Amino acid sequence: MAPDATTGTLPLMAPAPTRKKPKSGTMKRFTVDVLGRNFFKRGEDICGDSYKVFRTADSIVVVLSDGLGSGVKANVLSTLTVEIVGGLVSGDISTHEVVETLIASLPVCKWRGIAYSTFSILRIYDTGQAVLVEYDTPVSVRIRKGGDIVPITGSEIEVLDKTIRESHFRLRPGDMVVQMSDGIIHAGVGATLAMGWQEEGVQKYLRHLSSLYEGEPDRIAQSVMNQAMDLWLHEPGDDGTVVVSRYRQAVNTTVITGPPSDPKMTPRVMNEFLASEGSKVVAGGTTSHLIADRLKTELEVDMRYLNSDLPPVGKIKGIDLVTEGMLTLNRAAEYLRDGAPVNTDNAATRLVQVLEKSDGITFMVGTARNPAHQNANFPPEMLLRRTVVETLVATLRAKDKEVVVRYY
Repeated sequence: MAPDATTGTLPLMAPAPTRKKPKSGTMKRFTVDVLGRNFFKRGEDICGDSYKVFRTADSIVVVLSDGLGSGVKANVLSTLTVEIVGGLVSGDISTHEVVETLIASLPVCKWRGIAYSTFSILRIYDTGQAVLVEYDTPVSVRIRKGGDIVPITGSEIEVLDKTIRESHFRLRPGDMVVQMSDGIIHAGVGATLAMGWQEEGVQKYLRHLSSLYEGEPDRIAQSVMNQAMDLWLHEPGDDGTVVVSRYRQAVNTTVITGPPSDPKMTPRVMNEFLASEGSKVVAGGTTSHLIADRLKTELEVDMRYLNSDLPPVGKIKGIDLVTEGMLTLNRAAEYLRDGAPVNTDNAATRLVQVLEKSDGITFMVGTARNPAHQNANFPPEMLLRRTVVETLVATLRAKDKEVVVRYY
């Protein structure tokens, strides 16, 4: 079926393009950052809008819903809408099936004849291909890297007697999509603007923001919310929500710790580590010497970290971070879970900084026994490298990081 000549979109009923899912054990090349801000209608203690991010094997789904009215009732309705979509996308069904099921599920006000909640569903695939389906919501906006502002108007179709606005488009790394609820475009009605901010006013403001905060979705979302509140004179007549999603190249890191159980595997494991994409971290004295030997370079000590209570950071040309093994990994796990003490700068804080900036992390864990760990005075919780790594992995996954572990 041919794209619409005006919008370049495909009808919702068109078959979904074939997508290759990432191979098992490989990191995604691209990811999506989602930042949202909202405010409550004056006199209410809770926002009647809801938004949530759902992750599938090959996409990220951002759902924004505006419940009819305000307060607790509106929040319950919008939350129900968001969670229904989340449950459906986790089942790997098509976007059309999601919309059809949602429309059939939403209750309708018998007095006004309208749905109790509206929705905007943005699905961004790893490839950058995106589909946006909206029901009775303000027009979303795409911010092209470089500052170009494009309203995502798409085409209108009928689903179970409801008019749905639907668009298919492709994002480039650095592009952003802005979704918003009525409280944003109506900002200022009865206060500072006769007709409210309106979609054209929001788009003009986004054009201004894109030149100031290019690539900063958090700053853009916060600024839009602040401007809407100013227009409402900080007495909003409706709930307002803005959600900014940025498609970008993923930041990946590979951490190698410990030599393989079979010494004959060492060259292959070292080569696999050195060929990995993204940042490279070596944790462990023996491992550091093996990597330095493989690179035919020297292992040096970073003199800035000699006064730390942990073994100091090392330096190997071509490697982003070199640390001691078990003590540093265990401390890093503590810092990730509980936070590092203020003004602390050591090997573990350096490692945590690298991990927290990463979207995907691969641990290459050697299973050779380390004689140093047989010392009776060595803390029992650190006797197994696997245990420490698994603690790190669980904590990182809880922080929504993609983590792969390989044992050798």
